[in-house]
Amino acid sequence: MLTIEVDFGSDRPVYRQIAEQFRGLVARGDLIDGEELPSVRQLAANVGVNLNTVAKAYRILADEGLVDLRHGSRARVLGGARARAPEVEELERELGDVISRLVLQGRGREEVQAFFETAVERFFER
Repeated sequence: MLTIEVDFGSDRPVYRQIAEQFRGLVARGDLIDGEELPSVRQLAANVGVNLNTVAKAYRILADEGLVDLRHGSRARVLGGARARAPEVEELERELGDVISRLVLQGRGREEVQAFFETAVERFFER
């Protein structure tokens, strides 16, 4: 069973949290090409959010080429090979923003490196 968890206290919009978790599941191979996603109604009920919130997350994933959306059918994973990933420069800017936020919290170079090493280990652990 697919588990999506959101932090309602986060500044990050819920639809983005949902999209990010699905993106991670596809990247790790936990969701494979052709696999059906829960219906918008089912996922909204499981997570405890509005239908439109889940629909917006699915549209983001469809725009990225990770999900196939067809009216009247369940959303299906298209697989990472077909995804339209952001340009490297955009990802570098986003990464720079994350580093800036950590530094503004008072983290030093070693703590920032440890943060990323831990995140990479968590991502790739099975």
